[in-house]
Amino acid sequence: MPISTIRLKRPINSYARVQAFTSSIIRGKPVFIDRRQIENKTLLNVGCGPFPKKDFINLDYFWHPGIDVCWDIARKPYPLKDQSLEGIFTEHCLEHIPFDKCVANISEFYRLLKPGGVCRIVVPDGELYSDLYQKKKLDNSVILPYGENEPTGMISINRIFRIHGHLFIYDFYTLQMLMKNAGFKTITKESFGKGADKRLLIDQSDRAIESLYIEGIK
Repeated sequence: MPISTIRLKRPINSYARVQAFTSSIIRGKPVFIDRRQIENKTLLNVGCGPFPKKDFINLDYFWHPGIDVCWDIARKPYPLKDQSLEGIFTEHCLEHIPFDKCVANISEFYRLLKPGGVCRIVVPDGELYSDLYQKKKLDNSVILPYGENEPTGMISINRIFRIHGHLFIYDFYTLQMLMKNAGFKTITKESFGKGADKRLLIDQSDRAIESLYIEGIK
């Protein structure tokens, strides 16, 4: 079959350039949100990337099929009503925005949740990296997450702080402080696939090796 025929069958919105252009047009504009699509959903997936979930309001900086809200979380409050959600999930997203914007986002999470609602945050674990760095100084056979080809621990530390646009790396105590300051009363350190609301346990298994899991209940 000719290559041109195959290309004609490809959806136009599957092309990266089309998605990037669409994102630039609709990002941050509530008018482009299909309220009918999300009006009965009470779970929010922040920074879902290429992994939108059926039962969630899927929000990301870049638009592609499955994204309900194309939004820059570092610039604008969420275009959702106060106390409209039962659960919020975000995985490996908050480390990509400045610290002060993370503070603002956690306050937004608190605003959006109903009483008893759960916020589940997953980020790279700075404490884990720091602990393994110290161990590697004494035993060079210790390997930091994804650091099989990195000859020193400091190279691994710089990787987690700098690659993929990372702007701030968190530990449990820092996020606990931010969530407490936002108003969350019950704050717990969880683990991969374990938490207060089973609906929010959509963690990606390939990120478990380096991740911190923390939950706050409103």
